[in-house]
Amino acid sequence: MRIGLLVAVIAGFWLVAYADLERARDRAIQDGLRQTANLSTLLEEDARRVMVVAGYTLRGMTESGQIPAYLLGEAPDAPGMDSGPGLALRTLLIVEPDGRVRQSTGLDAPASVAGTPLAQAAAGRSASFIGPYQEPGGGWRAAIVRPLADGSGVAMGLLDLDRFARLYATQNIGPRSIILFYGEDGLVLAHSRFSAPLDQNRAVFADILPRLPAGEAARTLSGFDPTEGRERIGTVRRVGGLPFYVYVRLRTDDVLAGWYNDRWKRVVETAAVSVVVLLLAWLALRQLGRLETTTQALRASERRSQALFDSSFQIMGLLSPDGRVLALNRPACALAGLPAEALVGHRAWEFRGWARTDELAAAFRQSIEKAASGRFVRYETDVVADGLTRVMDVTIKPVYDDGGVVTVLVVEARDITERVEAAERLATALDQAEAANRAKSAFLATMSHELRTPLNAIIGFSDIMLHELFGPLGSPRYRDYARHVQNSGRHLLDLINDVLDMSKLEAGRYTLDESWMEPAEAIETCRALTAVPADVGGVTLAVECPPDLPNLLADERALRQVLLNLLSNAVKFTPRGGRVTVSAVREGDGRIAITVRDTGIGIAADALARILEPFQQADSSISGRFGGTGLGLSICRDLMALHGGSLSIDSEPGHGTAATIRFPADRTGRPVAADGLPA
Repeated sequence: MRIGLLVAVIAGFWLVAYADLERARDRAIQDGLRQTANLSTLLEEDARRVMVVAGYTLRGMTESGQIPAYLLGEAPDAPGMDSGPGLALRTLLIVEPDGRVRQSTGLDAPASVAGTPLAQAAAGRSASFIGPYQEPGGGWRAAIVRPLADGSGVAMGLLDLDRFARLYATQNIGPRSIILFYGEDGLVLAHSRFSAPLDQNRAVFADILPRLPAGEAARTLSGFDPTEGRERIGTVRRVGGLPFYVYVRLRTDDVLAGWYNDRWKRVVETAAVSVVVLLLAWLALRQLGRLETTTQALRASERRSQALFDSSFQIMGLLSPDGRVLALNRPACALAGLPAEALVGHRAWEFRGWARTDELAAAFRQSIEKAASGRFVRYETDVVADGLTRVMDVTIKPVYDDGGVVTVLVVEARDITERVEAAERLATALDQAEAANRAKSAFLATMSHELRTPLNAIIGFSDIMLHELFGPLGSPRYRDYARHVQNSGRHLLDLINDVLDMSKLEAGRYTLDESWMEPAEAIETCRALTAVPADVGGVTLAVECPPDLPNLLADERALRQVLLNLLSNAVKFTPRGGRVTVSAVREGDGRIAITVRDTGIGIAADALARILEPFQQADSSISGRFGGTGLGLSICRDLMALHGGSLSIDSEPGHGTAATIRFPADRTGRPVAADGLPA
């Protein structure tokens, strides 16, 4: 019985293999037919395009009696003539009736066609197709002849038939297959592979080459080929409405070359499968004896897996998609307060140890239903364990079978109470830090206001003393002391103003007083205010602004504060003999850019990253040598940010610094002409 069944199985393998081979052979033949149809369509389109474009070219020549100027050159370059491997229309000629060439262009234009197959066509002055004929050099040619409209001669277009042969030879159709291009008279114009009979006589197959009746564009052929004594398939296609045909003929042996290889491969494979089946039958008998041993090992493995499941500190469980408990580890049972036997088979949300309120039970049920739909679920909840409320991080992951259906839900819960408490402490600390920062800003603003009143008095009284409004001071030293008091007071007032501005910016209480202004006037005002310290320091101060710079919507006081800060920094850090230049341009995207460039000491690369932050300077020695709090650039940056603009600084030690402020395009108006009127 078993032997008979085994023989039937092996016989079935061989029958299936035979049926598959027959189907594969039919598919190969059908693929070959499709190949001939598709390839003949492409080659017919190629030949049609060449003939049609050549006809259009000759029509233009017959009407004008000369070759168009755009075609004069080494070779005609009409569209479609250079398709495939080389030019198809090789030469254009205007020929007199006596054979003399009046005008020519192309690759091999003769001076006369007398003594060639073209002479009779020139003398007859009638439309005709000449060819194929072989030139003395061995190349095959054909000519399309059209009489000139004035009857003084003919226009000729010489076709390179070898070009078609080269194109056909590139097609991968097999060594014994062939592509033919021939006329209605059966003369072969070009073919794809070497054929001694065709090379000696282009009309050798004129009687057997297929032609199509009028109205039929293509025909698929199959059957026995008497010229070669073998089966063949092919497609013959008429070239448009012209008396020419493209014939793609494939030998059945070429079409089935791959199938022949697959046939022996399939025979070997079927034999191998038969041997494997015999071996498997023998192994199956041995495997039955080992099945009991494997079953015992599987049970032992299940016990080990359960031990690992129970030893985890995390709460773990397996649920069915409808929420029934399938398996639990010991921590999960301890949290529920019941043994595993009392929990398995029941809905997970029914036990108060896991969901101590109706709201938590409903949320647990919704999470299980969401996971059963195929989504990964993660949420936080609180449970009571040992009288303490603990925060648990719960995840529910769906497990799919091979069909993509959720079969099991894996539930894990981790105690994250300490992490939550740490996050709450951190949030409290951040709130306290922000409150301290706000208190600092409020304190600075209040103290700045309180300090400005006595400082204004000190500056005012020292100015009265310097000008001796109420009488002489006496000793000249008093004037020096009064000047020092006034300079120190002004310096201290500038620092307090910077601190006040910074505190307003940080607190978000700085309000822009915007209006349309001319940036060139603001630049000139700031230059004038900086001219005195520049002259004292021996620094040249220059302004470069175009006359048609557009108006700018900005807070004029804030813009002047930014420019004065940048100019004072540039003058301060430029040695005697240096130069500071202020330039303004309108960039391509419509933004206005104002750049303050100096030839000063420059800024190191590591300092550029922090120089725009409050109380930061390029190095610690600058405040001692040049003074300042390090707030100026930070205030400039924030003022530009209020305008929607930016501040950027490019610098290299020893080569100077360029500070650029940019205002967005929506803050620019129409350009201003030199007379102050809108351009």
